[in-house]
Amino acid sequence: MLWMVRAFPNKVNRMEEFLSEGIIAVYWGVGDLTDCNTKSEVASVVRKTSVDSRNTSLQIGLLNSFVNRMSIGDYCIVPHKKRFFVAKITSDYFYNQNSSQYEHQRKAEWLFNGKSLEREDLPEKLQNSTRTMLGLANLSKHYETFIQYLDRKNNTTEDSSNEEDTTSDELSSLVTRAISILKDEIASDDPDRRLKAAIAVMDLSNRSSL
Repeated sequence: MLWMVRAFPNKVNRMEEFLSEGIIAVYWGVGDLTDCNTKSEVASVVRKTSVDSRNTSLQIGLLNSFVNRMSIGDYCIVPHKKRFFVAKITSDYFYNQNSSQYEHQRKAEWLFNGKSLEREDLPEKLQNSTRTMLGLANLSKHYETFIQYLDRKNNTTEDSSNEEDTTSDELSSLVTRAISILKDEIASDDPDRRLKAAIAVMDLSNRSSL
């Protein structure tokens, strides 16, 4: 499945904590839901603690999704400004009482080494879905589109890496050949060739020391 979780539980930017702690999290002012295995059990806890009855149904639905509907292996998009991060959920729900106002958590592996991506790169329909104001949303209807996007992104990254490796290898080979030529020139019986080679070596030495 594919989800979207915002990095602003209780309207506080927690993107740094999400990345450093390897988590996604939500808040909504409700206590530990570890033993809530059904939506009705989540509803029971929410109704006991919610001070705003107008949002009770919404809280129940979103918390139940986070606690009971998300699964290990699901993907999660976390929008942040004009960019977004991608995570893969790696744990069941747990309640972290030491994390004030983002206690409801799941462990997550951040893809692309935790680097953000341009939201404009997403396919249009998926991009539009991330504009919802909800703190959590099920975007699974775009799952196949998202997987295709990930595949393209991963292939682009691999191609770029391969190009960089090839360039590095070619440069190393050229440097080795140049050094070999300079050695031959310095060993030449022709004094002019030896002088030119020595000047080239001194020039390279001066450049490397800058």
